Amino acid sequence: MVKVYSMMDVAPTVSALLGLEPPAAAKGTPIPEIVQDLTEIERVAVLAPDAFGLFAWTLWQQQMPYLQSLHRDRSLILQSTMPSITPVNFSTMVTGTDLEGHGVRTKDHDFQCETLFDVVRQAGGRSAAVGFEGYTGSKLLARYADIDGTTQPGTDDDIVESVLRITQSELPTYLIAQLGRVDDVFHKYGPSSPEVVPMLQETDLRLGRLVAALKPLGYGVIILADHGQHDIVDDPTTTLKGGHGQDRDEDRLVPCTWQ
Repeated sequence: MVKVYSMMDVAPTVSALLGLEPPAAAKGTPIPEIVQDLTEIERVAVLAPDAFGLFAWTLWQQQMPYLQSLHRDRSLILQSTMPSITPVNFSTMVTGTDLEGHGVRTKDHDFQCETLFDVVRQAGGRSAAVGFEGYTGSKLLARYADIDGTTQPGTDDDIVESVLRITQSELPTYLIAQLGRVDDVFHKYGPSSPEVVPMLQETDLRLGRLVAALKPLGYGVIILADHGQHDIVDDPTTTLKGGHGQDRDEDRLVPCTWQ
């Protein structure tokens, strides 16, 4: 049976991999499976396909052979904090605490506690955050990182290029990247719609390309999502086909693997 950990465990895990203390407000603890596996790494990259939850992964994993190969050897489940929305859970990833602790409900808010960006900086390292302009990866995380990886909204290929450019030229100790188009496409069609498959196949190729480039640079790579999505059925109040934010497994449980 796959064990379920908390999203609050991500920041302490990154800290442990880098040999640092966790952010001061962290409520989580290091995930032993990840820490035990990634003993020889020098840096950490967190790659987050936004909204790619366990519900969608269970439906479509056969369409993602690269990610499936990683999960075959290393796999666990994380539970998002509430509410299961993007700014709250990316904030949890970099602080190790929940909304009560970090105080970030929207991407315009400021952190009310120490972050991984602070911890890395205090140890003499540098951090980077990558995301589309106007998205959480840019508007929130990149405000606090040493290296701003904001890209103009396009495809997630642009996110990949930004990650590769930053890591190859600046070698940040810690990088976090939001692949935002997964969430966008799920909202448009619903996570169980076959129309999402081409995007997921492209995401699989992107993740394979990133891991292949990051590992030789000394990075341990953690692949996870901030939250999942559920299908919206017969709701006259919205045109969206997928949604999240509720306390339900489709919205809160996300797969996690590492390499």
